[in-house]
Order: sequence, then C-alpha cells, then structure tokens
Amino acid sequence: MEKLVSNDDIKRKAEELVKALKEDKRYKEYIRLRDELKNNKDVMDKMNKIKSLQKDYVKSAYFNKEIEVKLKELNKELEKSSLYKDYITKEKEINNILINITEGLNITFNNILNK
Repeated sequence: MEKLVSNDDIKRKAEELVKALKEDKRYKEYIRLRDELKNNKDVMDKMNKIKSLQKDYVKSAYFNKEIEVKLKELNKELEKSSLYKDYITKEKEINNILINITEGLNITFNNILNK
C-alpha cells in the first residue's frame, strides 16, 4: 500500500504547526504570565496548598467540610491576585485555541476518509 504522505512529512507539518503556535502573541503572553506566576511565591504557595487540599478532599470522598471551607477560602484569596486571574484567562484562551485546532484536524480527517 502506498503512503499518501511520509512520516517525515507529517512530522515536518506538525513542527510547523507547533512553531506557529509558539510564535503567536497570545501564546507568548501566556508563557510570560506563567513565568511571572512561577516567580510569585505567595501565589504559588496558595496554588500548591489548594492542590494538596484537593487531594485530601478527594480522599475524604468529598465529605470533609473543613477542607471544603478551606479550599473556598484559599480560592477566594487566589482570585484576588490580578496576575493569577490574567494567567487563568490566558490559559483558557490557549486551551480553546488548541481545542479548535484539534476539532479542525478531526473534521478534516473525517472529510478525507468519508469521501
């Protein structure tokens, strides 16, 4: 069976797509915010505490109300940070872009296969 495109061609096109994403100003802003967030000890401490409490809350089968209250408190504190809010907003935007790319590729492949 003859291949329509080679694995090298596929890899090259995938690398072109990744390069285009990395050069996008929205992605660059996301990386900048992520790096700034990583260097903010207060915000990172809260995020790490939330992750730890979330694990404990899951282990309690969502029954430990003390953990639930503490999680809500920490989330409210975290949401007061403009850096955190900007990061989360940009992260959602980047995730939506990736979802759109994935859906677009799926539609394209389905169209090719169903012709």
